[in-house]
Amino acid sequence: MPQSPADCSTRDPHLLRRREFLTAIALVAFTVICVAKNTKIDGRMVGYDVMHHTSKSASVVQNQEVVVLETANPKQKYVKVMFASFGTTQIEPKYFDGTTPLTVDVLRDHSCDESTPTFVSQVTLEQIAKTYLLTDAFKSQPPGRIKNLKCYVAIYKKKK
Repeated sequence: MPQSPADCSTRDPHLLRRREFLTAIALVAFTVICVAKNTKIDGRMVGYDVMHHTSKSASVVQNQEVVVLETANPKQKYVKVMFASFGTTQIEPKYFDGTTPLTVDVLRDHSCDESTPTFVSQVTLEQIAKTYLLTDAFKSQPPGRIKNLKCYVAIYKKKK
């Protein structure tokens, strides 16, 4: 009785080793991708997007909060972090004065990077879109011109 192709692949030691090798490579690659992209960022809140902050709805729609943090990293002093969750509070109010450091697990998202963000100490209706309202701690010394604001998305963690 002739052997089926499946029988040949399981009995051939070269094919079996190759299959084990490819499986091991796939597992290592998957593990590296899952672990490497998760980053922890901490910093003080420089400003926040007023549109997202004030337009929250207590419904089944996810609400967003977009903030700019000043980090201790000299290569990346300012970063944009986007939070999304159900409910009307994504970030505790104590962080909005800009003095308390905020620590968050994030994933890098190139799609929301921003060039030359605008910071203001007071918002008018004409400039409410695409503007960050400075927190009290940064109103007297706002950040200089930022050429490229890298964006991160916060990883939602359920409160215990």
